[in-house]
Amino acid sequence: MRVLVADPSAEERALVASILQEDNHEVILAEDGAVAIQILRAGQPFDVLITAIEFPTMSGFELCWEARLIASQGNPLYVIVMSTSRDEAKLVEALDSGADDFINSPPRKSELLARLRAAGRLLSAHRDLIRLASFDSLTGLRNRRSFFEELDGCLFEEGPFSVIVLDVDHFKRINDTNGHEVGDDVLREIGRRAVEVDKGFARLGGEEFGLLVRGGLPAAAEKAEALRRAIASTPFETANGPLDVTASIGVAQKKASDGFDKALKEADIALYAAKSAGRNRVTLSRTMSEGDFMLFDMPHVA
Repeated sequence: MRVLVADPSAEERALVASILQEDNHEVILAEDGAVAIQILRAGQPFDVLITAIEFPTMSGFELCWEARLIASQGNPLYVIVMSTSRDEAKLVEALDSGADDFINSPPRKSELLARLRAAGRLLSAHRDLIRLASFDSLTGLRNRRSFFEELDGCLFEEGPFSVIVLDVDHFKRINDTNGHEVGDDVLREIGRRAVEVDKGFARLGGEEFGLLVRGGLPAAAEKAEALRRAIASTPFETANGPLDVTASIGVAQKKASDGFDKALKEADIALYAAKSAGRNRVTLSRTMSEGDFMLFDMPHVA
């Protein structure tokens, strides 16, 4: 595991680091709570924070609280407070501040490693729950909930942003003719080919997929056309043998003054325009200066 150890005592830091490194953990040291905060914000995510209570500039309780705010939902952080104090009130305050566990200082090697093993089990279970909540079990792509959380997280970021919405052509016919097992094979293969174009693709439900693109309409159109070609170019291997599959795709760019709802609506309109025009195509929604928008197809080789 990757462990951040925050303690004002060089001797204490060295002791804990020695115990953890002997057990093959990656250890980063911080001599102050403020330094620990900088490390948490700037670097790769940590699995465990082990922190003292007493620091010159901020308390370990404050560090616990700040660490909780910094840790992302997808990267849970296990916090262990370490103190020489036996004061029950401090234990309660540590837990109320966001700590998961409390250990006496200096820690005994066997106890510290046992607590880390317990932390590992809880982190693993937590990550399993995150995967279940955020990923589609059939395709392995992110699910609708995760996709819209990503959109919400970008609302106040500088753009440009675009959205891609994809729908498998004649999917009901595929299911009715070949059975749902083949339909599932098709969706799984769509997911596999989608992540080869961009790992951010999500399954929005049924045969619909989406992608947030951090870029303008040309960049999103390029990704959309790359996926259209990837789907149409090679038959899908299914339980009933090879099957030709195509997809229709709509693309729209978010205006700086609007939320993503409008961009998604425009991408949906472009998607259905692509289906009406014959399917197996990418249709772009371009917003005009007066606020209206027009649709046009990307040229492609069928």
